[in-house]
Amino acid sequence: MRDYGQTNIFDDVIREDETFVIVVQEVISHASGLQKRVLREYPSLNMSQMKDLFNHLRDFYLEESLSDDGSYFDITVYTNEEYAGENIYAHVKRYRHAKEWTSTAK
Repeated sequence: MRDYGQTNIFDDVIREDETFVIVVQEVISHASGLQKRVLREYPSLNMSQMKDLFNHLRDFYLEESLSDDGSYFDITVYTNEEYAGENIYAHVKRYRHAKEWTSTAK
């Protein structure tokens, strides 16, 4: 998945029937700290669906405007239908005034 945000060291052990979840969030900056707002959630995706949707979401949110308090958009792909850091398959962020995605190492 090198071209989708990061290389997962467990790519070689991903099951054939692995399912994925994509979560799109906007991170909002407040005086009290950062707050995440879930914009979209797509569960139960197979590998092909996940890759196609991930590409579409990156293109879509590259042009989407952040809210007044928004700091960045965050697209995260999880494996095993679980929302835990160790199950992150890919992760990208687009910061305010940026026209590109940054990938985060696992």
